[in-house]
Amino acid sequence: MKIEKAQIEDAKSIVEINIKEWKNTYKGIFPNKFLENLSKTEEESIEKCKNKINEYIVCKINNRIVGFLRFGKNKKEYNDNYAEIYTLYVDKDYQRKGIGTALINFAFENLKPNYKYVLISTLVQNDANLFYKKIGGKLIAKVNFSLENNEYEENLYEYEL
Repeated sequence: MKIEKAQIEDAKSIVEINIKEWKNTYKGIFPNKFLENLSKTEEESIEKCKNKINEYIVCKINNRIVGFLRFGKNKKEYNDNYAEIYTLYVDKDYQRKGIGTALINFAFENLKPNYKYVLISTLVQNDANLFYKKIGGKLIAKVNFSLENNEYEENLYEYEL
């Protein structure tokens, strides 16, 4: 297992995992039509990913990307002491093997010089809540998230670096 900063050529694999795991994770939570249409925006998503590739880290096993994490300055209107993990997805076939923890640890080490805290939010229904608590997340708030005119509730976790 190798954790490293993402490169432009990694964008396609990142987006493929993102789409696949959104379909797995949010089936029965997000509208089916929305999930079915994710593949139609794949090319556009790849371009967006390339434009922000410096915010991504990837996990590779045998030179194949099996997970990724995107992080940076928080988007939740907290002060400048707070960074945020925007996304973390690991291919279902590779989950529960320490990859998520390795990605988080790598991100935290990169964020430590500039931030004191990290925020991570995830849908209340997401099984990842167990993972975020297990790695030391402190639940500090509930926040709302809108998608396709639907409101969803997220747990917001804080980590001290």
